[in-house]
Amino acid sequence: MLTIKKELSFFKARYTIDAAGIEVRGNWLDMDFEVLRHGEVVGKVSKEWFTWGDSYKIQILKEEMETILIAIVVAIDCVKADQAAANSPATY
Repeated sequence: MLTIKKELSFFKARYTIDAAGIEVRGNWLDMDFEVLRHGEVVGKVSKEWFTWGDSYKIQILKEEMETILIAIVVAIDCVKADQAAANSPATY
């Protein structure tokens, strides 16, 4: 199971990913990070710029991690969208 947790701090919200043996290193809110499993890099993610909508490049180094890597990218993208919606002014 993979869980994204929101932790409150004095200045801004911080998110962590909790999964057995899986760690995300880098700036995942800007979609530029590596995914490690038990200390070994299994994938790399970066945001593609100058595209319509949000597009991401996912480099899969361990084929058996493909589904988890895609799920991590989708989950982080959803968290970012929720955060953006919460921070935007309400329109009526």
